[in-house]
Amino acid sequence: MDSWPDLAVPDLPGQAPETLIWDTASRGMARAAAGPVATLYACGITPYDATHIGHAATFVAWDLLVRAWRDAGHEVRYAQNVTDVDDPLLERAERDGENWRELADREIALFRSDMTALRVLPPQFYVGAVESLPLIERFSRALGRAGSLYDLDGDVYFARGTDPQFGAVSGLDTAAMIELSAERGGDPARPGKKDPLDPAVWLAARPGEPSWPSEFGPGRPGWHVECA
Repeated sequence: MDSWPDLAVPDLPGQAPETLIWDTASRGMARAAAGPVATLYACGITPYDATHIGHAATFVAWDLLVRAWRDAGHEVRYAQNVTDVDDPLLERAERDGENWRELADREIALFRSDMTALRVLPPQFYVGAVESLPLIERFSRALGRAGSLYDLDGDVYFARGTDPQFGAVSGLDTAAMIELSAERGGDPARPGKKDPLDPAVWLAARPGEPSWPSEFGPGRPGWHVECA
């Protein structure tokens, strides 16, 4: 997937101070890059509507980090994804009677124009979930081999109890995570789940929704694995 046009950035001497960021896990400032190559992954948009000032603030913040790294002499490798098949997109397409791919393409194009207008430097790797389905399936199979997946009425979930570090970065307690999960696209109240916070990895095909073949059966990826 193409991002947006690059910008000419003047060569800098690479003598800026070391970049520090707030580390949520340690609750303190930490070096943002440990070596000559600085890497960044930013969760991108789900393209079902126009971006707003909150999105702009997010990507301008990442842009500031990229520029600070470059000013300090780092080589920057920046990846950003697009969750171009997900519940909000499919729900909006059904509501408006529009093809979901056409809706996604239009909103991605609008996002590109927004980033260009804001003079945000583009990522080197701009990756859509649909084009990454083979990678998503390989990753999901690896989770299965590790014993981290289970089936629930044809849908496949990740058992968060198999990861002792789950939630360590945020520092939130279980009740807070469940509340946020319900607000942000999760399904903590679904009956039959081993844990309310278990995220869907693969959703079985449903009438009227796009689906792809997989060793888990026809379906589509869950939102979390699209980002992972």
